[in-house]
Amino acid sequence: MASDQNDIDLLMSLDPLQLTKMDLDAIIAYHRNQRALRESGARGAKPKKDQGPSVALDLEKLGLKPATPKINRRGL
Repeated sequence: MASDQNDIDLLMSLDPLQLTKMDLDAIIAYHRNQRALRESGARGAKPKKDQGPSVALDLEKLGLKPATPKINRRGL
């Protein structure tokens, strides 16, 4: 089973001390393109879903939860 390696995987697997200027330029260009895509929102950003109206349900008023007693504090 052959592994699918793209150009950046191949470049990143090379020995860092033996990289040529052309290899470094290719790595820098790849990362610049990825950053530009990320900042433009073209990759990885999902649109927000419409949540609709939000209504808070009070379980105590519905009778599904026992009412908590009111605490009166003195001296505050």
